[in-house]
Amino acid sequence: MNFFKIFFNSMMKALRFETIGHKSFNTLKSHILEGHKVQVWPGFDARLINKEGGILLNIDVCHKVVRQDSVLSFMEQVRSQAEVRGLDPKEELISGLTGLTVVTRYNNKTYRVEKVDFSLTPESTFTKGDEEISFKAYYESRYKETITDMAQPMLIHVDRKTGNQVCLIPELCCLTGLTDNMRSDFRLMKDLSIITHTDAQRKVAECKNLFEVFNSNERCQQKMKEWKLGFREQPVEMTGVKYSAGRMLMGPGMDGQR
Repeated sequence: MNFFKIFFNSMMKALRFETIGHKSFNTLKSHILEGHKVQVWPGFDARLINKEGGILLNIDVCHKVVRQDSVLSFMEQVRSQAEVRGLDPKEELISGLTGLTVVTRYNNKTYRVEKVDFSLTPESTFTKGDEEISFKAYYESRYKETITDMAQPMLIHVDRKTGNQVCLIPELCCLTGLTDNMRSDFRLMKDLSIITHTDAQRKVAECKNLFEVFNSNERCQQKMKEWKLGFREQPVEMTGVKYSAGRMLMGPGMDGQR
């Protein structure tokens, strides 16, 4: 199973999809909802399952909502709300950000926030090669990103494979997912439903299109040749089994009847 998982993930990476857990998203074909300051990444939720007919790829269409507001603006909102309610701003920021997934705007990579480090700022330095360089200077030279707030704390992501820490600047990151206020916005939810709510036929068509891309993409073709593996473009038809729910015998009511 792990062998096939690695193969499938390598195919998605060859198409430059961004993988989050079981899901892979195409950041190059994002839908931008300008009036709501959000963008929607289309993608696929793919899992390998062992069924009667052998190992099958169970795949479905999915979407990821990314807000266009920076994490820094979200932090400013949390601080102001904490001051109004008489709470500790630092504690509120830690509880509000830890565990969230953020997206870097300079390369559309996703990271899970493990902690907020108030001892680090964009002016803090780290060793790059043989020299000490500040985070501010590094992002300006590497990504041409200008940082305006030098007092903002850093977000820390820990790579689960290597254990290495990645320091992220809130001003250069965006949050994913919807807030409660956004969910109560009828117009936003209506516009999102046009993109995210798809019927079975459209889902099958999009999944078939993915396999067509696999077969036409040069890098994917090379991987299938190296691994000696491929995908059947037509979905496997399976026999469904419907079980009767049976009759439920309840306790007696007010009239004594069950």
